[in-house]
Amino acid sequence: MRLYIFIYIFLLSLNLFSQVYSYDKKYQEQLVDNAIEITDKQKEEVRSSLNKWANFYLDKKYKYNESVLLKHPLSKENKKFHFDCSGYISAVYWSSNIAVFQKQAVLDSGGVKTIYATLSKYKKIYKDALPKTGDIVMFDRTTSNTEKLTHAGIVLSVDEDETVTYAHASTSRGLVLGYMNRKYPTIYMKDGKIINSYLKRGGGVEALSSQLFNSYGTVLDVP
Repeated sequence: MRLYIFIYIFLLSLNLFSQVYSYDKKYQEQLVDNAIEITDKQKEEVRSSLNKWANFYLDKKYKYNESVLLKHPLSKENKKFHFDCSGYISAVYWSSNIAVFQKQAVLDSGGVKTIYATLSKYKKIYKDALPKTGDIVMFDRTTSNTEKLTHAGIVLSVDEDETVTYAHASTSRGLVLGYMNRKYPTIYMKDGKIINSYLKRGGGVEALSSQLFNSYGTVLDVP
């Protein structure tokens, strides 16, 4: 399915633009007829916007699952979000005018599964390439030893050594930074730098982010 079926973009003043996603079948038909493919420059603007809002809410130091009434920067609509991991992602994408994850803000632990299912539908899930800013990283077994798709975060950057820095909602610390380097999946720290964060209680190798990694998801191009 081509990208323009998935993304509908209309240009706004000051070179801003928005993306609107919908679960409504009639709306999807309109996208096929009217949507346009976006340029590489616009894709970078999407990623820049996601990075901006991810850091904006990170700096607010919201507590885990804190209920916050947000005002949309363009439409001025007010909407309540619960800042668990999927609610945080929903808030960031909504503030960037990307409404693909409308539902998971109220689905609690099912929110990550909703994100995965939505992106999987459009073949936007990948595992074997490095992510880009704004992509979503998803994890398994963070709350049990067997359950899949239990946690997620937003990629902020990727270092030269392939350490991925992501922002996520920690149950104990609220919104925080996390790190993952799949080249060194059993190492917490290398050369004085954290390269794999602990994502579940108990510690040990099995609690490291690389060990719990499921996949990445994107609303733009799959690498």
